[in-house]
Amino acid sequence: MAKQVRQAFGLEVQATAVEQAQINAQINAIANVTFHTGAVETLLPQLGIIPDIVFLDPPRKGCDPTLIATLLSALPQHIVYVSCKPATLARDLKLLCQSGDYQLTHIQPADFFPQTPHVECAAFLRKGTGKGGI
Repeated sequence: MAKQVRQAFGLEVQATAVEQAQINAQINAIANVTFHTGAVETLLPQLGIIPDIVFLDPPRKGCDPTLIATLLSALPQHIVYVSCKPATLARDLKLLCQSGDYQLTHIQPADFFPQTPHVECAAFLRKGTGKGGI
């Protein structure tokens, strides 16, 4: 994705994942990404930017309520939420969409683990009208 944008930021709580991302960027000659280690809800306000698109890939427990509040304060134009647990995805989508700040435009499940109950989903949201509801 970095090659499709002017500037990107990678925010990740796990330091080893940030180190691996930096190595990956170097291997692939990607110079327009800055990586930061820490919680997104802490780092995003510190960056002082409103991103056009936010890609979320939280753990199975879903997003921390503080992160949802941070996103609702920043109001990026688009959110792409990748989830490995449909129940927490549904919970978080409800929080993001209930005030109308975001509208769910598409959701795509992917069965990466056939013959198991695990399903990955990508949900696509865009800044809404403020009327509420999914």
